[in-house]
Amino acid sequence: MLHPDVTENPEPADALLVLGPPDPKRIEVAAEIMDAGLAPVAVVATPDPVTGTWPSDADFIRNQSYCDSDLPYEVICFKPDPSTTQGEAIKLRELAEERGWDNVIVLTYRPHVARSQLIVGRCFEGTTQWPTFDYQEDYSPFSRMTWREFIYQSAGFLKAWVTPGCDSQLPWHPKSGA
Repeated sequence: MLHPDVTENPEPADALLVLGPPDPKRIEVAAEIMDAGLAPVAVVATPDPVTGTWPSDADFIRNQSYCDSDLPYEVICFKPDPSTTQGEAIKLRELAEERGWDNVIVLTYRPHVARSQLIVGRCFEGTTQWPTFDYQEDYSPFSRMTWREFIYQSAGFLKAWVTPGCDSQLPWHPKSGA
């Protein structure tokens, strides 16, 4: 989880998918990718802030200034359904089919990459590139943040393993109206 297969130097693609939440760090990295001309379209997942989100980040997420149509590239903002990585991957599949995309840059933070690759790969048959970023400089095994991420991502992997396929949900706990 801490050393996933990532793309150090992404190449031009049909679109950039920014997995949520769209916090300031994530949007900063996405803007760098878009400003480098690596994709003509930015697709930004905009789930509601979860409990525990820093107030300043929650305000940034709710404001959605990154969805501004005055940017020099197309931006598609959407609420994933379900409000999970799976919902984001389902939306990617829909947009790729509509627009004929076969190469997409997917942006998320390092501990989330491996699980995201599994989930996105179930929904999108094209090529994906995975640049990444870190919220912390060091993933020391003694860090509380490292352990929190390990537990969270492990639980996410468990859910992914028991819900194979793109649209599968836990039968006793569906997160979407689908």
